[in-house]
Amino acid sequence: MKIALFLLVALSLQAPARAQVVNEQSYTGHLEDHNQVEYATIPIATGTGNLRVWTDSYAGSANLDPIIAVWHNGVLVAVNDDNPTFSPFQTMRDSGIALPALALGSYVVTITAYPNFPVGNSLDNGFAYDSQRPIAIEEWCQPGHPGPGCYTRHHLSLHWTID
Repeated sequence: MKIALFLLVALSLQAPARAQVVNEQSYTGHLEDHNQVEYATIPIATGTGNLRVWTDSYAGSANLDPIIAVWHNGVLVAVNDDNPTFSPFQTMRDSGIALPALALGSYVVTITAYPNFPVGNSLDNGFAYDSQRPIAIEEWCQPGHPGPGCYTRHHLSLHWTID
């Protein structure tokens, strides 16, 4: 009886957390080269326009260190490197951005490998590594993260919620 009661209480406490996950959407992919930029479009068509977007790709140094940026009509809204406060699955070099009360419309999220930051506030300006010859992730040592073998994995995982 105590076990059944414990399980019932545990499930009821988890119900609100599950309700939040219902709105979560995800994008997964791979960065093949050090200067590759991945794009994900996030439409905000209803609600109050509160957007939370984050990565859980770093995997405790088993993968690359991502940077995310949010754009609206080609204009930079926010950029982040290293904010692992959005999910228990994030680790120290994952990124996260929370933006309240955004206007309805489509937003673009870009994902790059650190330190390939956006150049300026316009998506047309590109990114820091655009002019460099592409280097395969398997052959590249991410600056600031040297070590034996560096990073040979190139998986990225982006998540977002809108309310």
